Amino acid sequence: MRGEFQRVITSDGLELHGLLVEPEAKPSAGIIHIHGLAGNFYENRFIDHLAALATRLGIAFLTTNNRGRDYISDSLCITDSGSTYKQIGGAYEIFEECLIDLDAWIALLMSRGVRSMILQGHSHGALKVAYYIMKKPNPAISGIILLSPSDDFGLQRAELGERFDEALEVARRMIAQGRSRDFMPPGYFHYPVSAATYYDMFRPDSPLKIFNLSETDTSDFKDLGSIRIPTLAIVGSVGEAFIGSPDEYLSAMRSKMNQVQDFRGRIVKGAPHNYLGYETSLAGVIEGWLVDRLEWIGKREGDAIG
Repeated sequence: MRGEFQRVITSDGLELHGLLVEPEAKPSAGIIHIHGLAGNFYENRFIDHLAALATRLGIAFLTTNNRGRDYISDSLCITDSGSTYKQIGGAYEIFEECLIDLDAWIALLMSRGVRSMILQGHSHGALKVAYYIMKKPNPAISGIILLSPSDDFGLQRAELGERFDEALEVARRMIAQGRSRDFMPPGYFHYPVSAATYYDMFRPDSPLKIFNLSETDTSDFKDLGSIRIPTLAIVGSVGEAFIGSPDEYLSAMRSKMNQVQDFRGRIVKGAPHNYLGYETSLAGVIEGWLVDRLEWIGKREGDAIG
């Protein structure tokens, strides 16, 4: 197993960083991991275990930063007019721009000769993975792994109650006043976030509703119903980022993703949202699914050659 630091430049000039871990033999399959809200490519300890698992199975493992890394971060931005630094991070990101970030990382793996990819996202990153498949289906993507996808709307409704609409109006008013990058007043969100990002997250037509499986703000899951590729959804059982029990959440997810013929929902008993202390159990759940994916990928490539 060998690791190599990676940099990519997105189509809008942003430099992103990641780590590519590869097996000794040249891999034909790879996993791209997308971190959660205000996270980064290295902080969760399960990354180490999943990288080791992937390379043991002959799969490349690429763990990546996106423009929502950390709460606030300065990132190099390279354009035709020169280079500068752009202050971004979870406090400032716009969700739909995840498509640009994923495009860059997918292109990197393809440039390394990887022909079949699995997209894996944790928490907010799981929403980005699902959103990408909905908006930009790609035959090179052979499956998705959703690690604790978050029901942001359900959680925010539970947190604010009747103040939910009030918070959205505050954000809307700040944007209209030209204060879109100012932070929301205290008490509306669990960490500092700009008015533009808050409104982007919780506006009525926000794509974050895709996993509002508690149905606090939507009962329309057409986008989830458009996904067709094999899906492994995993959640913990302690302090998770959704409303209701793990069984109920996975059952609702399965019913909405009704075009996925190979959907597997799994619970890691005792595990928290970040799987701390349960990394080996998580890797064990993923291993069986990856082995099946490799068999399918091998058959597909054999058919293509034949």
